Amino acid sequence: MINKLSYIVLMIALLYAYLRYQEMGALDCRGAGERAHISVRLEMPDPDLNTDLSYAQITQKFHSYHGGQSGSAYIQALGVTEFAVDVKFQLSFIEKRKTFSGEVCLIPEKVDVALTLKQTIFLGKSSTRSKCQFRTLMDHEMRHVTINRDIMQKNLKSFENSVRDGIKTFGQYQGWGPYDFSRSPEKKQLLSEYMDSSIKRVAKTTEDEINHLQSKVDTPGEYLRIGRACRW
Repeated sequence: MINKLSYIVLMIALLYAYLRYQEMGALDCRGAGERAHISVRLEMPDPDLNTDLSYAQITQKFHSYHGGQSGSAYIQALGVTEFAVDVKFQLSFIEKRKTFSGEVCLIPEKVDVALTLKQTIFLGKSSTRSKCQFRTLMDHEMRHVTINRDIMQKNLKSFENSVRDGIKTFGQYQGWGPYDFSRSPEKKQLLSEYMDSSIKRVAKTTEDEINHLQSKVDTPGEYLRIGRACRW
């Protein structure tokens, strides 16, 4: 009986010593951000159509987009397409935790990015009275819609890379740990802010690229062609 009790005590002591040894060792958090799976999803619903505005109101909208371009102040717009990119992302984490000290490594496992391209085509309400005018303006505005869609599709990889850049930058400047478990909410919030900043930079670059290509469609020559296509 004594031998059995001594054996149990010895095993408990060895287990305690092992756990203490583990506790003394540093928690290795290096490379925690390298394992994250990144998913980028793009939704492009059909554009909305608004025919409630006058040509004067549409021209005002046009100038708000193209006012800085030469010659645009002399153009009366008959239609205009607005677009906006809605960006949402969700992060999933696990935390590798040290038993006694409560120190943890923050490990991002999955990032889901949802992009939505929202578009509205504005045509002057007078255009709805003529099939020729309506068709001609719609054909022109659909060129803008196509540019928006093509650039968004082309830049999906850039959005994915922006997520990786955000994760990498966080790791460089904040580190993945170890840190006390009580700081976990703060660290997760910081990572979200790094991600948000990185994704917004790509969204802005994408928007600038779209606007640059759109300006090549809205030219005086194109508006002259539209004007000659129908009786206005």
